[in-house]
Amino acid sequence: MDRRIFWVNYFLGILLSFFFCTHATGQKITVHSGFLTDSVGIGEQTRYYLVARYPSKLNVLFPDSTYDFKPFELEKKYFAPTKTTDSLSYDSAVYYLSTFDVSSLQSLALPVFVVNRKDSVLFYAEADSIKLIELVHHVPDSLSADKLPLKMNTAYQKVSFLINYPIVVIISTGLLITLLVLLLIFGKRIRKHFKLRKLRKNHQKFLETYTLQLSGIKKAFSPSTAESVLITWKKYLEQLEAKPYTKFTTREILSMDGNGNLNRDLNAIDKAIYGHDSQVEVPLENLRNDAVEKFLRKLEEVKHG
Repeated sequence: MDRRIFWVNYFLGILLSFFFCTHATGQKITVHSGFLTDSVGIGEQTRYYLVARYPSKLNVLFPDSTYDFKPFELEKKYFAPTKTTDSLSYDSAVYYLSTFDVSSLQSLALPVFVVNRKDSVLFYAEADSIKLIELVHHVPDSLSADKLPLKMNTAYQKVSFLINYPIVVIISTGLLITLLVLLLIFGKRIRKHFKLRKLRKNHQKFLETYTLQLSGIKKAFSPSTAESVLITWKKYLEQLEAKPYTKFTTREILSMDGNGNLNRDLNAIDKAIYGHDSQVEVPLENLRNDAVEKFLRKLEEVKHG
């Protein structure tokens, strides 16, 4: 709290207490209250004082933030220290209130609570009223849009984007759980589908490349082109069967694959590469057929795996 406001409230509480002290007689409980201004605007603060005089032996409490101040709302409060003179105590408080009620005249009467062993007794001050400052003096029942006192502004107003994090977390968690359930139920089928799709795609690519290279040999033979076709075949089988065909010699490949026809074809291709034998078209076509057979076996293996 600002020091200036603190001292204003402090002296105000003391003056209010002193005023009601000098005018109080007897041992009865008296309560006084009222607004310190005669009018207030919507949403603006106004001050309301509450003063009580009572025998010092009593336990008296003032309303706090749990009390219902309707039609007003409590913004803050200030309590002055209790003053006791000749067995009489004097308490005062200043409440900072605001209102959003549109009633032209608004009233408030706050009580003090005298606490006994079993319950408490309320002592009310007389109600005090305050005027609402009206900004619009006359509101017609109906008014056409062209007669409304509106200001036109078509300029773009940037509005900050707010993320509803709880909703994002809930949706993300739901999607994750759904994905996990789908993977548990259909995971094997999904993996098989993509594996078959990859096998077919790689095989189609191999056939296109191999056939194009084989056509080139038919037009013009050379040992280097024959070796390139053989390397294409080895790379494809290496990827298809997960075996290091490109690192194997012809003898190592034949020891791994006991196909008699493959033995004849690979030896014929080696003669073409190293012995310059141009009769290599049929052996290379046989290698393509061998790759197709291996692909079909792999396809069935994955389908029924």
